[in-house]
Amino acid sequence: MSSHSEQATALFESAQRDRQTFRILLRDPESPLETTLFHAQQALEKGLKAALVAQGILFPRTHDLLELFDLAVNNGLQAPLARDLMARLGPYAVEFRYLGVIAPEVSREEAAMAVEAFMGWLKERLS
Repeated sequence: MSSHSEQATALFESAQRDRQTFRILLRDPESPLETTLFHAQQALEKGLKAALVAQGILFPRTHDLLELFDLAVNNGLQAPLARDLMARLGPYAVEFRYLGVIAPEVSREEAAMAVEAFMGWLKERLS
């Protein structure tokens, strides 16, 4: 891929797939919370990366939502996300997979509101 626009679109499409998986898992009350929130985290991570790429902002290779969120904010991107939620959802990328690690408290509803608001904002930015 050569252009920022193409890269941003590819990241957005990947974020959309995680969003869809998140939505499917939300409908099943027996789906594991950690797996459900992993897909929320992934949608937000890839979406933040799409927003950054679209603006030509370089970012490090990371899964750290807080780092990506701060980079976006510091570069004038005002995504409809709460920094506190980014801090709590971030560990669902990797840390929760290890035994003995207690995942931060995030409700399905809180994650759903954030994912939907952010993805709507991102779609408008990339249009």
